[in-house]
Amino acid sequence: MKKRDFIKTLSVSAAGVTIFGSLTRCSLFSGEKQLPDNWVWITAGKQTDDEWEDIFRNMQKADIKGLHMRADEEGHRHIIPIARKYGIEVHAWIITLNRYWDEEAKKHPEWFTISGKGESCFDVNPYVDYYQWVCPSKEEVYQHVEREVMSLLGIEGVKGVHLDYIRYSDVILPVGLWEKYNLIQDREYPEFDFCYCDTCREKFLDESGIDIRTLEDPAASVEWREYRWNSVTRFVNRLAGKVHADKPGKMLTAAIFPYPEISRMICRQDWAKWDLDAFFPMIYHSFYNEDIEWIGSSVAKGVADLAGKAPLYSGLFVPALQPDKIREAAEISLSNGAAGVCYFEYHSLNEEHRKVLNMMAKG
Repeated sequence: MKKRDFIKTLSVSAAGVTIFGSLTRCSLFSGEKQLPDNWVWITAGKQTDDEWEDIFRNMQKADIKGLHMRADEEGHRHIIPIARKYGIEVHAWIITLNRYWDEEAKKHPEWFTISGKGESCFDVNPYVDYYQWVCPSKEEVYQHVEREVMSLLGIEGVKGVHLDYIRYSDVILPVGLWEKYNLIQDREYPEFDFCYCDTCREKFLDESGIDIRTLEDPAASVEWREYRWNSVTRFVNRLAGKVHADKPGKMLTAAIFPYPEISRMICRQDWAKWDLDAFFPMIYHSFYNEDIEWIGSSVAKGVADLAGKAPLYSGLFVPALQPDKIREAAEISLSNGAAGVCYFEYHSLNEEHRKVLNMMAKG
C-alpha cells in the first residue's frame, strides 16, 4: 500500500460541519471559563526580561493572548508578571507521559512501558532517544503526574495546565515521518506496541477475562486496543476531576493528535471522551503528506466528535506554512468550526509571518 493511500483510509470529509467566523471574534467560554481565541506554544529558555517584553509585545500585536509555556516553577513565577502586563494568559505546558526529562521518574524503572517484544522503554527507546514513556495504568505514575499538575496550578497567575505527550508512544508514526526513520508501518509491529507490563496485563485480564499472553496476535484484539484507549482516558478524566474539584476556575487542556479516529490508531488517544476545558489538536498537515485543505477536514471531524462539549483550537505547524499560507490555514480552521488557532511554535514565527498575523488582527 502506498503511503498516501494508507493515510487516506484514515481521512474524513468535512461535509456538513461548517461554522463561519472571523479571526478577531470575541472569546468563547468553556463552562464559565473565558478562553482566548489565538494561542502559541513556547519553551522558556534563557531569555532576558527585555526579550520577554519583545515576545509579549509581538503577541499582543498579533492578537495572540493565550500562551502554553514550558518552564519550571521558578520560570513561571518570574515570567507571568511580565506576560500579565500585555494581557497574556499563561498555561503551564507539561510533557505528561514521556518522562525522559524527569529524574524522579528514572528512579523507578518499573514505571516505564513495556513493548510487545518485552523491552522496557526505560532501556530501549523507540524511534528517538528521548522517548521514555511511563505507563498510564500504574497508580504511582498517576500520583506523580497529579502532584506536578497541582503544584503548577498553585503558582499565582497560572490559568491552567496543558497536557502534552498524553498518550502511548506512536504505534504507527504519521506517514510523512516514515521516510525519516526508514520505516514502512503498514501494521502494528511489536517493538512499537505498548504497554505489556504486568499491571496492564493484570488489569486487562480483570476487565475482559482475556490473558493477553495467550493471544497469538495481540494487536488484532479489539478489546486489548480499547483497553489502552481507556487507560489514557481514565488517567485524563481522573486528573480533570481533581483539578476541577480542588482548583475551581483553573483549566486543564491538552495537545493531541489531529482527530480522534487517527489518534486512536496512531497513539491510543480517544480524546473526544476526555473531560477537558479545551482541546488543541496538532493538525500538522506536512507530517501526513497532506495539504491545507486537510487541516479543515481534520478540524471538522474533531468538532463533530466533541459535539459541543468543549472548544477546539487548531494547532498549526508554522515551519510548514509560508507566510502567505498562514492566513489560509487559520481561516480554513475557523470555517470548519475551530474556536481559534494555536501556532507551533513562537520562535518559528518569522518577521513575515508576524506581519501577516498583525494584519489579521486588524481585520
